[in-house]
Amino acid sequence: MAIFVVFRVTDTEAMREAVTRIFPTDHFDLGTGEWLISAKGTAQELSDRLGLTDNRVGSAIIFSMQSYYGRAPSNIWDWIKTKSEETDG
Repeated sequence: MAIFVVFRVTDTEAMREAVTRIFPTDHFDLGTGEWLISAKGTAQELSDRLGLTDNRVGSAIIFSMQSYYGRAPSNIWDWIKTKSEETDG
């Protein structure tokens, strides 16, 4: 599973609904209209699933995380570690 960062969201309510409906246990709401999402596929496939590609949830930027570093609350690091260790199994 890959971890994606979704940010610069223009319609946070529509995105929140899509993220929680499609990825109920595989997202982390960063609380600022930004999410971490654990999913299979590419950034474009995630965009398609969320409704960004066809503009159903406004616009946003999606990055696939290859590595990470920074300062944040431990629950964010714990979620990233857990999701990055999950297999497609």
